[in-house]
Amino acid sequence: MKNWMKPLIGIMTSAVLLAGCGSSKTDNTAANPSASEQAVAIKFMLWNDSASERMYDELAQAFEAKNPGITIDFTKSDANTYSERLTVTLTGGGEVDAFAFKSLDEYYKLASSGRALALDDLVTADSTELSGVQSFFNNLKINDKLYGLPFRSDGWALYYNKDLFDQAGIAYPSDDLTWEQYVELAKKMTSGSGPDKIYGSFMPDWPQTWYSYGQQLGSSLYSDNLTPYVQGLKLRKELSESGAQPSIAENKATNAHYRTAFLTGKYAMVVTGTWFPGMLEQDQKDNKLNFNWGMTYVPHPPGVQKGTTMTAVVVHAVNSDSKHPEEAKKWISFISSEEGQKIVAKYQTPASAADRVKDQYKATFTNDAVNMDAIFNITSVPERELRKGITQMNAIATEEGELALLGELTPEEAIENIKKRRDQEIQ
Repeated sequence: MKNWMKPLIGIMTSAVLLAGCGSSKTDNTAANPSASEQAVAIKFMLWNDSASERMYDELAQAFEAKNPGITIDFTKSDANTYSERLTVTLTGGGEVDAFAFKSLDEYYKLASSGRALALDDLVTADSTELSGVQSFFNNLKINDKLYGLPFRSDGWALYYNKDLFDQAGIAYPSDDLTWEQYVELAKKMTSGSGPDKIYGSFMPDWPQTWYSYGQQLGSSLYSDNLTPYVQGLKLRKELSESGAQPSIAENKATNAHYRTAFLTGKYAMVVTGTWFPGMLEQDQKDNKLNFNWGMTYVPHPPGVQKGTTMTAVVVHAVNSDSKHPEEAKKWISFISSEEGQKIVAKYQTPASAADRVKDQYKATFTNDAVNMDAIFNITSVPERELRKGITQMNAIATEEGELALLGELTPEEAIENIKKRRDQEIQ
């Protein structure tokens, strides 16, 4: 999901920052040499935003309490240099035991090239502990092997301004809305003009907002027949051409963002990821949110079960060159266990659907508008397929889709171009 991972921040190579970061724990070497010699320190790469740092600090404290003799040493970094430095670290022999992949692109590229340990034995051994996240395992396998354990997951949902619907005398969006019905509802909710205009819809300018139609139908952008994706692109274009949603050109000109757009109170509906409730909770605390809102399942094609949504997960992995692979496996397994996921749920959207994890997640919100079913009670389809060409495929879909939305191609022509370019550029 493009931008589904934005709350995460990049990771720096230990060769650059190890001396400056070190462990957050007290060094007891002088007081107890024998204990120090037996202890294992897991070098873990993480992001340095405040929320994530608090989350990992709490996870480390809980893990160390359960595992005497194992400590977690943090190496922190900035998002902007993540991809390059992660690659340098894993390919250049940097001393790191475990880490998070920022995107599925990196997960595929580095795991498939032997930079991460396969975790199938761990999954088998800890099947009970990891039961809350096991639904993601099959979609995370590369060549039938699992290299990452999910700790965070984001799907798609529909958010709406209750006050605007009440003022218009129109019922709130159904939890079983088709994309075709969504477009018609957006048109009904559109009114006014100029600075007083109320838009029925806002969507980020990401290709997922139109190719979700095909994914929800069970199709693949790698299939011979890409016809299922045409309707999604047509509907996305119809929203803008009808005036129910700003055009992609307008969004680019104003650098529009779904969060700031929704907060203006001039957009009846927004389609975006399930990280959005956390943003709105903070906006409410900051007195930036001055209307009532709700959320429900993302729309779907006709004939598809409600609650079917694309999902993308963020995973932890173990360096294939780790000096302490078993301890590193134990650490990332703890984060994905129910106990660890309850901690994650205090800060981010957890991957686990265990009842106690969901209860913890719900408890972090003061707004009862958060729809737990739209986050956890879903039928998941992959947002992006873990296979060769994952990065190129995203670029191709983005470029050709934008040409259609800008009116330079018909949706049919754009989809045909995607197929041609895919076959030429992905070998």
